[in-house]
Amino acid sequence: MSDGKISLTGLNDEQSEELHRNLIQGTQFFGMIAALAHLLAYIYSPWLK
Repeated sequence: MSDGKISLTGLNDEQSEELHRNLIQGTQFFGMIAALAHLLAYIYSPWLK
């Protein structure tokens, strides 16, 4: 696919790499928000104690 052909998804290499980067960044952002939410929930209502 390095010769500029379009894949079955309709994306070229540059577009698919950009989509992948955005997906990874979104997943990392969601994970950080979830970790923060769990930490705050633990601080304000400690469970397992």
